[in-house]
Order: sequence, then C-alpha cells, then structure tokens
Amino acid sequence: MRRLSWVCSLVLITSIGLLLSACAFFPRQALPEQTAKPIGVLEPKLGAQDNINNSSTNPIEDSWWKAFGDPQLNQLIQLGLKQSPSLDTSGARLIAAQAMLESERAAFIPQVSVGGQVDRQQLSQNYIFVPGMPIYTGYGLANASLNWSLDIWGKQKKYFDAAKNQVLVAQANYKASELLLSTTIVRVYFDYDHMVLARELYARELEVKKNLLRIAIDRQHAGLVDALTVNQRKVELESAQANVNQSNLSVRMMQHQLAALVQEGPSWGESLKAPSIQVTNLSLPEVIPSDLLERRADLQALLSQIDVAKLQLEGAKLEYLPDVNLAGFIGVQSFGLSQLFSSRSQQFSIGPAINLPIFDGGVIDANVTGKEANRNQAIASYQEQLVQALREVADSIGSVKNAQANYEGFTNAEINAKRNFEITRSRSEVGIASKEASLTAEQAYLLQGQNYADAKSKLLTANVVLVQALGGSYLQSKSKTQAKLSGQTQ
Repeated sequence: MRRLSWVCSLVLITSIGLLLSACAFFPRQALPEQTAKPIGVLEPKLGAQDNINNSSTNPIEDSWWKAFGDPQLNQLIQLGLKQSPSLDTSGARLIAAQAMLESERAAFIPQVSVGGQVDRQQLSQNYIFVPGMPIYTGYGLANASLNWSLDIWGKQKKYFDAAKNQVLVAQANYKASELLLSTTIVRVYFDYDHMVLARELYARELEVKKNLLRIAIDRQHAGLVDALTVNQRKVELESAQANVNQSNLSVRMMQHQLAALVQEGPSWGESLKAPSIQVTNLSLPEVIPSDLLERRADLQALLSQIDVAKLQLEGAKLEYLPDVNLAGFIGVQSFGLSQLFSSRSQQFSIGPAINLPIFDGGVIDANVTGKEANRNQAIASYQEQLVQALREVADSIGSVKNAQANYEGFTNAEINAKRNFEITRSRSEVGIASKEASLTAEQAYLLQGQNYADAKSKLLTANVVLVQALGGSYLQSKSKTQAKLSGQTQ
C-alpha cells in the first residue's frame, strides 16, 4: 500500500509540473528556417549527369603527392604534418570536442557521491536544548547520495547528439588543416623547382651573353661593328647577370620558406637539394564529380555544424519542460560519536526531484531564438561555401586542361628549339655557320626552356589546386552525405 502511494505521488508531481511548465510558454515569433539550394539546382549539368551515369569519381589517394616521384617532397610533407603548430591547434580542438562529448555522456549516468563530517561542538543552552544533554558533545555524519537525471523528454540526448556532431566538425576541420598544409608545401616546392630551373637557364644565358660580348668586341677591333653594338651587348650582359642574382635570391627564399613550413631553421632549408619532380597528372576528373561534397572537409564540417545547431535548438525548446531527477541518500548521523553507527542513527531518503521553469523573465525564449539564429547562420554558411566549392572545382578543372595544353605545346617548342641549336652548333664547328649564329640559336633555345619551365610549374600547380578544391582524400559515406543534404533542402 505504501509503495502504491509513493508511485501515485510521483505521477501527481509530474502531472502538476507539466501543467505549471505551460506558464513558461510565452508567445514568441519563431525565426523561419532557411533552406540550402540542392546541388542539382546550383549546377543543373551535374544533376543531369548524375541521373544518367549514376557514377562517381575514384577517390584521391591519401598520399597523392607521392605521384610526383620526389623523395625530398615526401620527406617535407611528412615533417610538416608531424611538426606543424596549426595541426596541433586543430588537434587540440578535436580533443576538446571529444572531452565535451564525454561530459555530455556523463549526464546519462547516475551520480553517486559519499561524504562525512566529524567535529566537536558546544551546544547553546539558550536555543533548542534537551535537558540532561551534555553541553559539549561530538557530532558525526556519514552518507552516500544519489542524483540521476531521468531525461524524460530527451533533452540530454539532444545535447549529447549535438556533442557527437561537434566531434565530427572538429575531425573535418583537422583534415582540412592537413590538406591546406600539404597543398601549401607542395605548391611552394613547385615554386622552388621553378626557381631552380630558372637559375640554371639564367646561368647558361649569362655565359651566352659573355661570349656574344667577346665576339662584338673582337668585331669592333676589326672595324666590323661600332661601339653601339658593343654597348648593347654589355647591357644584355648586365641584364643577364641581374637575372642570375635575382634567381639565386629567389631559390634561397624558397628554401627558407619550405624550412619554415616544416618548422625548421633557414640553414636547414639551404641544405635542400634540387627537386626531381616527375610531371604527371593525378587522374583527376574532367568534369565536376558527383561526389564533390564527400571530398571537401570544410563542407562536411559545415554540414555537421548544421546538425549541431538543429540539435541544440531542439534541446533548447525542451528547456520549457520540467527537469525530473531521482535523488536520494543513505547514511548515519548523530550527536555523540559513540552512537554514530548504531541502528538508531541510520537515515535515508529517495524520491523524485522536479525543477519547474514557470517565470524566467524570457531567458528560455531568448535562448531558443538565439539557437534558431545559429541554425540559420550555419545553413547560410554552408550554402555560401557550397557555391564557392563548385566555382573552385570548375575553375580548377579548366585551369588543368589549359595548363596541360600549354605544357604540351611548350614541350614541343623546346624540343624543336634544341634541335635547331644542335644543328647550328654542328655547322659552326665545321665552319658552315658563324659562332654568333650558334650562340643566337642557343639563346632561342634557352628562351623556350624558360617557357617550358613556366608551363611545367603552372601545370603542376594547377593539379594541386584541383586536389585542394576537391577536398583531397577526405571522404565520408555517400549515404550519410545525401541524408544530410536531403535534411537541409527539403
């Protein structure tokens, strides 16, 4: 009978709490939820292609930079990923998000604590005093307490799910930081390769200019040319020397920049050897891939952030309802330490505890409105980044195609210029052509070499930019991405 009465009391208290909590629902104007445009609306050709082919592009390899076949580049990226402070910062954010998740998980577990107190007291004879009780007495207390949030309405579950998605946000941001660092190192390394090639070409050009000046001086002495021709050759020589000096400085600065990216000193960078890059394409798509959203860590982070905002909003709305906890304690308490552990000193209590938000001055309303604004902000940020991603990929694909065509053209031009130079040099050696003609042909060959070096650098850089635009090797399951998108665009 007593047990039935206790259950009835619990039901009665909960019912009263539900009725009273209605007082917290003040009229408020809810912010309308923004919607993100589906990718098929933003890019109709992409949507049509997906419906016809229903195919996806092969994922980019984790160590995509190894395709360029340069061991020194591989070492630089390995050092950069290991020693970068920016990755340490992203890693710390990930650890903090995981710690917050564990904190939210603890809300589902009963909280048990123990405590005790022992002291010597002097009782007031002018207050509550039992005749015959000694003035000086000992006091003892020992108990164990229990507090368990029942989460009847699922509020803690909402916050827990939000914390899980916050971990996904931190993971995606960490991968985005890794991609940014690796692509930055590769692009600077390609610039370093370009400067090394340019330095070699400028050094050879300097020797050509010196030989042309000697020929001009000899011809001036023979009366075949005037001082104007000699002065022109001197100007060309000085310009070539300036190019050599500038290229030496550029190479040194590239070495220092690479050293800084891997957290090493300038002298370490100066020990870097000349790159040995193999020009190759990374088998990247020729059109915008249907699984673009599965590749970009920044978009995945924003999608997870939308989930975080929505779950936090749902949890904030549940703040209107009363919190119901199960609270209790058991222990002993007595005046006089000799009686502390006797049966008459025992005490216990157990029952529901309810917290009712009746009049809160609009705190809950303001919190809900703020969460609605956070949700809309997250959706708007995702929409903006999605449009930016589509533009970046489309531009990068066009750049790769153009750079590939230019590279092939300048490669053929360099081959032909080299052939012309070799023919002219052979003729000069047997006296059919002049030494000046041979040097002029070599000068034309070196010019085409510079064009080739520029085209090579642009092609390599275009491939890296496309890797970054596609999100590198970061992937989530297609079903998960589509589920997230459908939740935002319906």
